[in-house]
Amino acid sequence: MKSEQGELCGEYMLRKIVTTTGKRVYKKLPKNLQTKALKVAAPHIYKIHTKGIVANSQMVAFVKKHPKPVSIVIPSYNDYPLLKACIESIYRTCNNFDYEIIVVDDYCQPANRELLKTLETDTVRLILKDEREGFAKAVNRGMSEAKHDILLLNSDIVAQDGWLEALQYSAYQIDEKIGMVSPKLVYPDGRIQYGGTYYARVLAPQWFGHLFVGRAATTPVANVPYYNRSISGACVYITTKAFKEIKLLDDTYWLGFEDVDYGLKAWKKGIRCYYQPASMLIHYESASRGYSQGKRELASMRYFWSKWSKLFLDRTLESDASIEVDYVVSDASTSLWKEYVKEQAALLRKQGYKTTIHEVVADTNDEALISKISNKKSLKVCCDWGAQKTVWLASLEKGKAVYLLSGVESVDYGTDPEQQAKIIAQYRPEFDYVAPNRWTTDQLRVETAWEAAHRVVPAIEPRTLSPSHKKRGVVVVDASKQQRRQLDTFLKDHGSTAHYVETSSVDRREIEHLRSLDPRAVVMMSESQNSLLGLAMMSIGGGLVGLTNDKTRYEILDGYNALLVAPGDMSAIEKSLSDILTDDTVWRELRDNGYETALRFSKLNGKQIASTLETIARTAV
Repeated sequence: MKSEQGELCGEYMLRKIVTTTGKRVYKKLPKNLQTKALKVAAPHIYKIHTKGIVANSQMVAFVKKHPKPVSIVIPSYNDYPLLKACIESIYRTCNNFDYEIIVVDDYCQPANRELLKTLETDTVRLILKDEREGFAKAVNRGMSEAKHDILLLNSDIVAQDGWLEALQYSAYQIDEKIGMVSPKLVYPDGRIQYGGTYYARVLAPQWFGHLFVGRAATTPVANVPYYNRSISGACVYITTKAFKEIKLLDDTYWLGFEDVDYGLKAWKKGIRCYYQPASMLIHYESASRGYSQGKRELASMRYFWSKWSKLFLDRTLESDASIEVDYVVSDASTSLWKEYVKEQAALLRKQGYKTTIHEVVADTNDEALISKISNKKSLKVCCDWGAQKTVWLASLEKGKAVYLLSGVESVDYGTDPEQQAKIIAQYRPEFDYVAPNRWTTDQLRVETAWEAAHRVVPAIEPRTLSPSHKKRGVVVVDASKQQRRQLDTFLKDHGSTAHYVETSSVDRREIEHLRSLDPRAVVMMSESQNSLLGLAMMSIGGGLVGLTNDKTRYEILDGYNALLVAPGDMSAIEKSLSDILTDDTVWRELRDNGYETALRFSKLNGKQIASTLETIARTAV
């Protein structure tokens, strides 16, 4: 009894060390005790990292009514305990399906072969090979004998409720071009092992990596379903239609890169790969082979790049060809941002570039446009989050993808965490990012780990200022009802009136209308993601009063071209307005400096964007 209590107490202490305040103690433990502590604590940590995650009821209900039979192919090599647990998890979670399990033994030790035979049933079929030939050949043997849609599964997987329903639903109900679907894979402690495939061009251009590795399974951005650059060989659903087109894995690979190769071949055939986080499985990654990269793995890497180097490592636009630019903008953009895109395209045309602007419905696949521009060796510029899917899908094989950021767009959806996660999840490493300011550059790296190597300050060219000043009106942008009442009272005492406008309604025509009002001052009551609106407001003739804003502080300068106050400080706004309304020197200096700033950035814009696009077009990786 004492022994049992002592063991339980020991396990309790090890769990506490890993999961709560004992993390410092854990780091000081010998490696063997660290391993034991993690093993003991894993189930507890798993509950924390997966809290609230349940099977998707909509997908489960749909597939229950419309199930398709599945052939589950599992390669095996000296892994009986793991394989047994894997098969048992399939039995537990796949009651809605007619399925067969094909286990392919890659010539394991005789004792393990005998154990494998004990797993055979009417559902489980065992294929024993005469020699060890590697992962790809073992998988191909099993897939060759599959009767239905194929579910390729590693033996070190433990399935969770609803996993297969989510994969099958995604293969048939989201996009008819999807032919391969990979799930979210997590370690035994609930941290993510696989959240989609990405080309590590920024971090390590010779490798492909897994997205969201090490984050909790509940991480919002990791739970956004999306198109996948390839697949995970640990678990992937392959439709019969896709398999007939792509056929077997390239068995030149011994271990490593064969799954990436397979997914890329699918994309080349017009078959799309997809990541579906509603399907979740535990993956005891590399349990049968360890983590080191040996000669066989490195040989696989060299072979992979002999096939795919031109698509990734050496991808540029021809240096002797003029650059063509396809801008794609959606209805998620503000009117003023659309005006800016049009003006940027016009500036490039004056410099000899061919530019086209395409408009799409936000957050959709515009298949007609994808078909139209996917074969063009052009720069395809995503101008907002709503155009992202179309541009990404149109840029996988030819040309290059550029993201013209107005800012980190999730900030505009501060009360909608689901939308925020969707936007951030769709910032992909395949894009070259052009940021409007330093803040966006830094924030993008924090949110995604991707770099914005280029910055271009957005600005539209201002019309010439009127030499005279006749009126004393004030233009106010984005004021609340309470702020309007307070400003109306204040301005009345100063013999002035306010003209109120919202950011969403400001376009080129509205700017000209505001200019015609000949305002003495402009007050911006909200923070902007970039300086586009602020520079436009500087150009209409009034001295600018705005809010201190880290995003625009290098273009909108307190005391030089604007008077800036802390957000919510109405008394400071009134003091700044009073200075502009009553002191001609203050007004004139702010007005002139603001106009010159707007003019300078607008003239820089065409040169800077041309230089940026040239660099992106001609630079490999």
